[in-house]
Amino acid sequence: MYKVDMTYEEFLKKEQEKYPELKLNDIESLKERVKANTELPYVRDKLIILFLHGSYFDVDIAYKTIVIHYKYRKDLPQVFANYDPTTAGIKKVFNSMSICLLPNIYTDKHERFIYTNFKNPDPREYDFIQSVRYFFMMLEYMLETNGSFDGLVVTLNSLGMNWRHITMTPMNTMKKLLGFVQDALPVRLKEVHVLNAGSMMSVLFNIIKPFMRSGLMSILKLHPEGSKDIFNHVPIELLPTEIGGTGKSHYEYSEDTLNEMVSVRDWLFSLDSELCQ
Repeated sequence: MYKVDMTYEEFLKKEQEKYPELKLNDIESLKERVKANTELPYVRDKLIILFLHGSYFDVDIAYKTIVIHYKYRKDLPQVFANYDPTTAGIKKVFNSMSICLLPNIYTDKHERFIYTNFKNPDPREYDFIQSVRYFFMMLEYMLETNGSFDGLVVTLNSLGMNWRHITMTPMNTMKKLLGFVQDALPVRLKEVHVLNAGSMMSVLFNIIKPFMRSGLMSILKLHPEGSKDIFNHVPIELLPTEIGGTGKSHYEYSEDTLNEMVSVRDWLFSLDSELCQ
């Protein structure tokens, strides 16, 4: 893993070792186009590389992705502004959900994995905005400390979800976030797995399906209760014990992840100051 204070020069060297197709000319071209757009905030150099990689090194696509990315960030400050893993809102998320970075067993460009699971399925403890806020804060940290990699695999365990969780989810925000995921991520989203996908997940899926295009639909996999197919997609040694994996409990993964986030709290603060430059 990289440190958040790794220099850009070292970051670039390591990224080019992983992906020789990452060219300096493309980086400089993208930086110049971003700089010329006065409506865009400052975009740090490491993130330029990540957007290029996420766009399969197509400068035009990377530039369009950056423009859309910051439009969504501006439209959703309640999700993307003022990252702080020590707020009361994040503490509430931590107490009700496990949102975890699974251990990084690779040092190269292999896939990376995220896992989520209810700790307390009581809808009164559910806060959709704070949960997605923490998720994207965590993703920002993951990218900074891993650089680029072949694909992100997200596993969402829906066990415990009921209709009240759906009614407490602001669908206008959900629609925008689905647009963000499909058009504006600086990472290659490879697969999204939903475990224990019962009747309530079918209800939610039918609600959000109009907001999803074929690309996202093709990588979304719903696993019925009792299915073991997830072990064909995520290494069993990473998955939590509660679902038959041989890794740690998701409670431990959740605590490990939060501790990592708190350890880089100052760096997370610095992301907001960058946007003001």
